[in-house]
Amino acid sequence: MNEEFDTKIESYRQELEHLLRKCPDILTPAKAARWSPLGKNKVYELLHSGELRSFTYQGGYVISKADLIDYLALHCEDDAGRTFKRGDQND
Repeated sequence: MNEEFDTKIESYRQELEHLLRKCPDILTPAKAARWSPLGKNKVYELLHSGELRSFTYQGGYVISKADLIDYLALHCEDDAGRTFKRGDQND
């Protein structure tokens, strides 16, 4: 089962590398949010918790594209964090 998981993650990683081929190698949190399905606040939350690897440079966060791809590949099957509710529906 672990080998199956590794194969699946590697497949996701390759697909993400293809999708993000034009993405810069070094990203700010705002650019990481723009290039991924994550919102800016979620990116900062992940940086503060240490789930998304980063480095600090001159007082700001720097994220490598490889670290962003690794995070997205590991969490691509997670449930969506955002939920939407239509205005015309009553609870």
